[in-house]
Amino acid sequence: MSHSRTAAQRSPWAEFQRGVLRERALVALFDAGHPPGFARWVMRWYAFVVFVSYAVAILLARGADRTAEIQSVVHAALVALSWVVGALAALAAARALSRPPSPSSDALGTLALARGYSSRSLLRARTLSVALRVARLVGLPGVLLVGLGLARGAAPIWALAVAPAVIVYASVLGLALALLALFSAQLSPSRPRAMLACLVLAPLLLAQAFPGFPSPVGGLSWLLAQLLNPGVALT
Repeated sequence: MSHSRTAAQRSPWAEFQRGVLRERALVALFDAGHPPGFARWVMRWYAFVVFVSYAVAILLARGADRTAEIQSVVHAALVALSWVVGALAALAAARALSRPPSPSSDALGTLALARGYSSRSLLRARTLSVALRVARLVGLPGVLLVGLGLARGAAPIWALAVAPAVIVYASVLGLALALLALFSAQLSPSRPRAMLACLVLAPLLLAQAFPGFPSPVGGLSWLLAQLLNPGVALT
């Protein structure tokens, strides 16, 4: 009786906070419990190799225009990370999001459903966990490269302008790719990866033939350039 009275007296704000905490816990569960696989292994190693390669380039930077050279290295590293890490994560996510939870292939989803989560909550959590994974694998090496550039003599104000830009870009990239993967899974549950490739590559090819035609790749490239422009002005 007392428990029912407490639940009835709970404010809408408390209910909202409780719902947010439950959603965050579910996202964290899918993020931490993502099963290891070849694509995930390749993404991690590629991110590491990109970081090491471009870190060497920053360490070798010389001359009066060192900050401008470091800025170019950070930009190139983010582009390289976006193409491979983003593509692999989105393709794997499109396939995973097209499958309904089952005890044999998705133990975490089945467990969450048994604990009272809805199918919509599971879909949101899976999508956000993909966004977090991409943002982490792209943003962390980028921020570390900015820190290395600062250690190599780049101006502190440059690092303060570029580091947040890297974080914002990685977050937007992760969310955009996760939503594209979700959209592909909804449009074509039987062939989600082919649909995703179509949604990304078809506008890109049209943009080559008709400059100015909007495409996800073009939009993300434009966003990256705009976010890094303050850093260019400080070099």
